[in-house]
Amino acid sequence: MSVKKKTGIILLTAAAMVISGGCGKALVFDNEPQDTTGGNIISGIPLTESKVKPALSIPEQTGSHTTAAATKKKTETSPNEDSSADEPSVDTSYDEPPVPDEEIPSVETVTSAATTKKDVTVTSKKNDNVPAATDNLPVNSYTALNYNEVKGVWIWYSELYPILTGKSESQLRSGIGEYYDNCLSLGINTVYVHVRPFGDAIYKSDYFPWSKYCTGYIGKDPGYDPLKVMIDEAHARGISFQAWVNPLRCYYEDDAPDVSTTYKTGQWYDTKDGDYIVKVNSYWWLNPAYKEVTDLIANGAAELVSKYDVDGVHIDDYFYPTTEAYFDSIAFNASSYSSLSQFRLDNCSRMVADMYKAVKSHNPTALFGVSAQGNVTNNETQLYADVEKWSKEDGYVDYMAPQIYYGFDNGGQPFEQVVEQWDKMLAGTGKSLIPGLAVYKIGTEDEWAGSGRYEWQNDKEIIKRQIVKSQKTSNYGGVILYSYQFIFEPDSNVKTAVNKEIAAFKPLLTQ
Repeated sequence: MSVKKKTGIILLTAAAMVISGGCGKALVFDNEPQDTTGGNIISGIPLTESKVKPALSIPEQTGSHTTAAATKKKTETSPNEDSSADEPSVDTSYDEPPVPDEEIPSVETVTSAATTKKDVTVTSKKNDNVPAATDNLPVNSYTALNYNEVKGVWIWYSELYPILTGKSESQLRSGIGEYYDNCLSLGINTVYVHVRPFGDAIYKSDYFPWSKYCTGYIGKDPGYDPLKVMIDEAHARGISFQAWVNPLRCYYEDDAPDVSTTYKTGQWYDTKDGDYIVKVNSYWWLNPAYKEVTDLIANGAAELVSKYDVDGVHIDDYFYPTTEAYFDSIAFNASSYSSLSQFRLDNCSRMVADMYKAVKSHNPTALFGVSAQGNVTNNETQLYADVEKWSKEDGYVDYMAPQIYYGFDNGGQPFEQVVEQWDKMLAGTGKSLIPGLAVYKIGTEDEWAGSGRYEWQNDKEIIKRQIVKSQKTSNYGGVILYSYQFIFEPDSNVKTAVNKEIAAFKPLLTQ
């Protein structure tokens, strides 16, 4: 435990997080949908009304992160708004995730309940020049199960809470089995499951402490391995299991002192805070400017692939949490860079390349991909994620899964335009485009979409049309739906709309 121990623990909310960059522009990350009118909201549904349950007990707070970090006024730049626009009525910015895919030289056949043999890809692309493993972790001989056409769904940490936190192995096995059976009923063949959401691990790790989402307490062993259970149940059903991690986002501020100094992040909290690990509002973030930090992240990816039969490692759009210079001023001032933007872009690129190498070194058949925001410009100028570089050059990703969370009528980033932009970016690379689609918006008002504000309420077949459009792209590799809850446990006020939408697009996933 840290020598900087504080009294009291405020347990992390399951609400989606809006990060504000100090006195700079607030940043919003897409794979946990946000509402910009104030408070923690998922898909436009206040948590008090949503079926998303608090991940853990949450004591009453004053000046809490739920108000200070998650509330965003309409007068600020919207997460879906171009920062250069005068009015926040046109969505030109942040509603998406990307993931890249590389050539796959060989294809083996696997029969499953979710697919036919011809649909299965069990080796990843361009793995002939993969570097040898540089650590003591063994190479995993498991042959990964991956599909030529991904029919995927994200399962994020809050959705695991009801079946994982404080539950026994048999309870988790039953709960995750029900999730997977529901997925199979819709034709889903791939799940992207949150296994490291906050610098923690929903598995036995040598690098990160046990997640509080296992027992309610950070660092406490649940007595069994939840990740192995979730992988085994997926594979028993012919479902590909992608381990979704957030490489840079760490603990809630009051959890940090409880992280053992056995772990690097616990040590850095004691000796390197404000440098290796930096607090932005109520959360701690790793600083990728340092090789020791990116080595830890790469080792974490290697550990997942070496010790577990995961079919891939997947990261989303949580890169730099702020545009403010304070975040990495020590490292930047000690560097030879004159441009802070280029410094950060290169740091993220090094991190992504190291993760890719770590995955390929320990199982060349496993995939590595990135689910960035749909807006290419915002990725590069707000989050410092060089998605064009990762898409076009070898050694970064196997696929791109951009979160294209826009409707066709969106006033700033219409779906068709954005998906074509990503498709062109991947042209000739051998990597796949796997668009992420916003099931969570069905039946809701898209406040910042300009002319498309009411599209998700009035158009009953948006997701179906988006799947059809995606299938027509040159680098099509499937689609991923965000997320499990919004498909199978929608809020009552949108349930009818969701069910109608599912009836429309289900034939495309089950055919």
